[in-house]
Amino acid sequence: MISVEDIEDLEHPFIRTYSLDNAAIIFSLVSSARISALFRLSITLKEPINVTILQQALENIIVRFPYFRVNLRKGLFWYYWRTNLGIPKVMADAKHPCQEMPLRKKGIFPIRVRAFQNRISVEFHHSLTDGTGGITFLKALLGEYLLLKGIKVEDWGDTFRPHVNLDPEEYEDAYIRYYKKGVPRIKRLSNAYHLPYKLEKKGIYNVTTGTVPVADILKKAKELNVSLTEFLVAIYIESLQEILCSLPLSERKRTRKPIRISVPIDLRRIYPSKTLRNFILMLTPGIDPRLGKHSFDEILKQVYHHMRIEVNDKFVSQMVKRNVQASLHLAVRLIPLFIKQLMGRVIYMELGEKLYSGSFSNLGRIQVPKEFEDHIENFHFLPGYNPVRKVGCSIVSFRDTLYITFGRVCKEAEVEKYFFKKLVKLGIPVKIETN
Repeated sequence: MISVEDIEDLEHPFIRTYSLDNAAIIFSLVSSARISALFRLSITLKEPINVTILQQALENIIVRFPYFRVNLRKGLFWYYWRTNLGIPKVMADAKHPCQEMPLRKKGIFPIRVRAFQNRISVEFHHSLTDGTGGITFLKALLGEYLLLKGIKVEDWGDTFRPHVNLDPEEYEDAYIRYYKKGVPRIKRLSNAYHLPYKLEKKGIYNVTTGTVPVADILKKAKELNVSLTEFLVAIYIESLQEILCSLPLSERKRTRKPIRISVPIDLRRIYPSKTLRNFILMLTPGIDPRLGKHSFDEILKQVYHHMRIEVNDKFVSQMVKRNVQASLHLAVRLIPLFIKQLMGRVIYMELGEKLYSGSFSNLGRIQVPKEFEDHIENFHFLPGYNPVRKVGCSIVSFRDTLYITFGRVCKEAEVEKYFFKKLVKLGIPVKIETN
């Protein structure tokens, strides 16, 4: 049934609707207090944030992102995005980030802008965008804020401005664009090992960030002939292996399954696209502890070869097909939304989260107009929390520093301890901070 409010909306000249991309469909179905499906990008400046100016900057820049200025609405068969004519408000920050977002409530934006002392944070619901879209928005918000503060800029580079024309490709569903019918199916993975820890109370999210000199860690990765991502994923896997090996023998036998990390890759590196919606897929490097304990060199080789094999357009086309084909099937499309909601969590767990022991996301190096650099202290990237993996890791670099952030929904900080101790053992200095 269409309400009076909906009729008024439909008559508004700026109202439009957007279908959800393939990744967004699942996130919209499973979003809850336990699976918030949020990730967070933060920037710390060298001066306290003026919230009034930040609010004005947000109002100015949100019009440049009409596909982010939306609200999730319910259809007969699918959720969809509809233009949200409200004004997003800057909020005070919270001790525990990435709290549940009431996404399905009318008027709620799928982004949340927070401020605390010198820090601006934006939390994005993963049904809206991925890390690339997130950092594009954060940089645009930062740019407008500093401009309103009186900072002059000669070259904006890739930082979006409110007056720049919209490219329709920014909101395309690139999964559909690059979907190929004829490629063979990809083999389903087995369930993975998961940390044997109890969950914290709902809403508690423990965050630990390690600050590392970029030059030092890149030098070590180069010595080992691997990329930065491969190097850190190998340390992550070894940390999980150490935890598994520390368990009592009976529990070790019961929980001994493959240790596998989900590593999102930006498909824009493989397929040309300007989309700022989701356009990532998961690589799955790992080891099988049932074959015996792996040395770090063995883990590194496994990760290196796995990543190199999977990062190619042929393998990726199979993954795209696997993820897209179900949503295109007529029988699936005709299932009413309320039944899809019942099925969504099961699919998310059985075909997604149960297959991974942890997650690792590398957003890469952040570049901003040179006039901004002296005003910025750091960038942070926090993954969303998950009740199955319990711990996730994400990294981002700015200038000469790498920021490695772990988020966990259990009390035990064993993964982080093993991980950062390994870096120190390899001669890489680490500075730790937590929430």
